[in-house]
Amino acid sequence: MTDIEASMPPVKAPATERGLFRARYTASPATMPVMLGLPVLAWQLVFFAAPLVFLIVVTFWKVRSFRLEPDFSFDNWTKIIFSVPFQRALAYTGEVAVLCTALTLIVALPAAYTISFRLSQKLRDLAITFLIVPVFSSYMLRIYAWQIVLSPDGIVNSLIRMAGLDGLPLLGGQFALQVGLLTLTLPVAILILVLAFSGIDRNLVEAAENLGCRRSKVILHVLMPSIRNATFLAGSTAFLMSFGDYISPLFMTGSKPPTLSILIVDTVKSGSQWPRASVIGVIMLAILALVFLLANFLGRDRKIQAGGK
Repeated sequence: MTDIEASMPPVKAPATERGLFRARYTASPATMPVMLGLPVLAWQLVFFAAPLVFLIVVTFWKVRSFRLEPDFSFDNWTKIIFSVPFQRALAYTGEVAVLCTALTLIVALPAAYTISFRLSQKLRDLAITFLIVPVFSSYMLRIYAWQIVLSPDGIVNSLIRMAGLDGLPLLGGQFALQVGLLTLTLPVAILILVLAFSGIDRNLVEAAENLGCRRSKVILHVLMPSIRNATFLAGSTAFLMSFGDYISPLFMTGSKPPTLSILIVDTVKSGSQWPRASVIGVIMLAILALVFLLANFLGRDRKIQAGGK
């Protein structure tokens, strides 16, 4: 090495290509949530918002010679809203959904309380597993199973005849419909309430019991206020699922009387009336959105009142 080379300052090695890439394209903490949320937003825009806008637009179109033609007319809205079959189907669907919601909460609250506070950890995990499995299994398959159980020659009527009694018409009525809907809504509602009960501080329950409160008062004054929001969530979820269900009304009652989901199919079959069927669908979505917003408002309203006190 010469004297000139020795006197020169050392030259730093240039950054590698990987380092340059990281320096240029690594997201800051402020932009990371936006980047992670973009795929979800794009999915919602493409597969929810865009079809919903198209559904609303179709409600103003007309059908001529069994073909859709763009138009801007309120005839479809007036003919659907003021038609007697639609009004009857709307009232019946609302009645069925309200009854299903009430039955779901009546069964789900004691079941969730028992799973959360009365079972051991091993049995609790087993019960939660049995609740999760139906959620990810075929709903159609479960309805077919109930048809086998409730049919005139099914398991229930066979046992009744073995006892020397006449069989019961279990299929085709409100009982069979509610059984099918509860098969859909009950596991979800119980899971929601079990998660809510699991988040309650057990010290509050023990303190109330140490102060001499009976179990009924502990449930009413300690547990139920703590899961108020979860109760509204479970109830609104049961209403949403039962209000728009198509499988149970079709296979458990034979579409008699028809619900709104059945009426949509019947409307399409009668002359390819897609615009009128779209009107029914938009009305159903509006009702479900109002119910969901009302449930959120009621839960949030109690929170604000409690914070103000």
